[in-house]
Amino acid sequence: MQQAVQALKRELPGLLVITDVCLCEYMEHGHCGIVHADKHGATVLNDPSLKLLAQTARSHAEAGADLVAPSDMMDGRVRAIRAELDRFGFVQTPIMSYAAKFSSAF
Repeated sequence: MQQAVQALKRELPGLLVITDVCLCEYMEHGHCGIVHADKHGATVLNDPSLKLLAQTARSHAEAGADLVAPSDMMDGRVRAIRAELDRFGFVQTPIMSYAAKFSSAF
């Protein structure tokens, strides 16, 4: 994702790039977060997943994404992403609402 964003921005610097911030495509289990499995089954761990999602969103912004658009279902994801982006100087990078993304052509 990050290499694709960099290539797009290099070739088309005026292109508005919106990235999907999600982990499921990178996880062998297909869930959008870190999973803990035990004898009772599997649980998606919300708070550790938030940290990873926030770092992922930051890496997209560092690569040149103009907007980040989370599509995971972790509680507190927007707050975690906003804090991470702000902490690394991406205070002007918007976060697209999942509702807007889901209900549109994005």
